[in-house]
Amino acid sequence: MVKRFLLGIDDSQYTFEALENLAGLFLKTDAHFHLFLAVTESHLPAPPPTSSEATDWQEVQKRRAQQILDKGVSSLLQIGYKRSRISTETRLQSVNAAQDILNAGKSEEIIAIVLARKQQSGVKRLLPDTTTANIYQYADVQPVWAIGNLPLKPPHVLAAVDESDYADRIATHLAETLGPLPDVRITFLNVMPAKPPAYWDDGHILDKEERGEREGVVKKWQWRYEEMMGGIFAKARGVLTKSGVAEERISTKMQTRRSGPARDILAEVSRGGYNIVALGRRGSGDSQIDPGSRASKILRSARGCTIMLVN
Repeated sequence: MVKRFLLGIDDSQYTFEALENLAGLFLKTDAHFHLFLAVTESHLPAPPPTSSEATDWQEVQKRRAQQILDKGVSSLLQIGYKRSRISTETRLQSVNAAQDILNAGKSEEIIAIVLARKQQSGVKRLLPDTTTANIYQYADVQPVWAIGNLPLKPPHVLAAVDESDYADRIATHLAETLGPLPDVRITFLNVMPAKPPAYWDDGHILDKEERGEREGVVKKWQWRYEEMMGGIFAKARGVLTKSGVAEERISTKMQTRRSGPARDILAEVSRGGYNIVALGRRGSGDSQIDPGSRASKILRSARGCTIMLVN
């Protein structure tokens, strides 16, 4: 099946920078690009009062939309893509651009919905535009890629996984999309959760014997958790090697929680110089992509990185 990325585009510089960044990564593969432009009514000037003028107004909007799509196509052609690997689609007077993009992304051929990360600072960084925020929130079928401004070549991926099913899904998605690339490097990171409440102190100061017993119980729980994650890591490694990723280009890390899952992941991103962060749309304890979720914090704070949100 053809691997087709759906790119939700607009006329911003971020869109075309993201398009060229992604396209450069997949130039020597068989990946196809579907450029999708949804123009909401709120972004259009008010139509003239008469019907004939309104028709002219609609034609102006069609031409403007086509100019944006043509610019995207031209960028891909200049990089070296064949026109047969590029398709376009326009939705004028869209009532809900995010929903239109999500609906277009439900095709079986679409391997991921791709957006440009708007590089903002300060308070603006906490308030993504409505369309982008809604796609992050409601994309429950296809993975969503938010392309940052760090070059994607060569791809150096940090895949944050836990004991949930997302580990399998993330590994599978990485294998399908990045597996064929010869220079990809992937590190699976697990931030061990805090010890369960059942292993906390019992409301009194433990004596020496009780402390020894408690430490033994906690170590046993930790050993079981590490053994479980070892199996998850091994399965993920097998998925990637089967897709063509060399064994030496896959690594795993486990660490105890220090500042919280999101901050610990961001600290590793900073230390390791990754340009891609892959994570599940919902982490352990997250019900959705909301302002306080792990994924939302990483989306706001992983400066320059491309974020893959896997469903």
